Parts: sequence; C-alpha cells; structure tokens
Amino acid sequence: MLFAGLGIMVLALLVGGGLYGYRDFLRSKPAPIWVPLPLRADISMAEQEKMAKEIDTRLRTDEILRQIAIDVDLQKKLKQPSLNAAVKELDRRLFVKPGSADTPSGTVPSINIGVNGNGHEKEVLGETATRIIKDVWKILGIDPVTGQPINQPGTALGVPAENY
Repeated sequence: MLFAGLGIMVLALLVGGGLYGYRDFLRSKPAPIWVPLPLRADISMAEQEKMAKEIDTRLRTDEILRQIAIDVDLQKKLKQPSLNAAVKELDRRLFVKPGSADTPSGTVPSINIGVNGNGHEKEVLGETATRIIKDVWKILGIDPVTGQPINQPGTALGVPAENY
C-alpha cells in the first residue's frame, strides 16, 4: 500500500511538472505583436511595400525610438542596463512590413507595425506596439487623439491620403 501511494505521488509530480514545462515552453516561443494599419483594398503590393519602407525609415530615428523606450519604460521591462541599450533593443525588435488585416468588410491590405519577442513579454510588447502606432499616425499626418488630419488633407509618404 505504501508503494502504491508513493507511486501515485510520483506520477502526480511528473504530470504536474510536465504541464508546467509545456506551458513554459509555449510562453518562450516567438510571439510578435503588431498593430495593422489597414489600407484600401485595391492598393498594389508595390505601393504597400513603398509605404512600409518609408514608415520604417521614419520610425527608426533615435529621437522617436528613445521617446518610445522612455514612455513604455523599456529599460526596466526588458531588463536592459541602460536607456541606450533599451533603444538598441527596440530598434532590433521593431518591424514594419506589408500584410493584411481583417476588417468588418473583409480582409484588406495593411502595413503591420510591431515588435518581436516571446510569450513572456506579451504585455510589454502590446504596450510598445500601441505606443509605436501613435508615432506612425503622426508620420502620416493624423492626430493620435482625435484621428483627424493634423494639417490639411493631402499626401503623406508621397502616397495619396485616400490610400489609407
């Protein structure tokens, strides 16, 4: 009887440890977080790639990345030794690429703007992606608070405003 009880305890520990290990494994897998910037349905892939490249170039300035790192407190949350290291880490993880977004009217082309990381960092990645999109809106000439054009309607990034 003693060996049966001991066997059940060992089996329970093995199952519990296995479940914990599997959960930890899933949380350590890559989990990029992004915010899609939906575009018109008929925009060409070439225009989409051009816009993504321009947004990427404008986002990767030291001033913008530093302000994002400060606002989200990336030095502490990503456990970086300095603010400069946090800015470099953000620059390394940042991505801007063409993609698609699901909308109520169906799937449309988009530019996906976000950061790479793993499941353990999901919360900070979400905060960072949300903060980044505010700068993207400014780059496009849109007020992040009201959603209205900052200046008069026209073009941003050399692409007519009706494309986004």
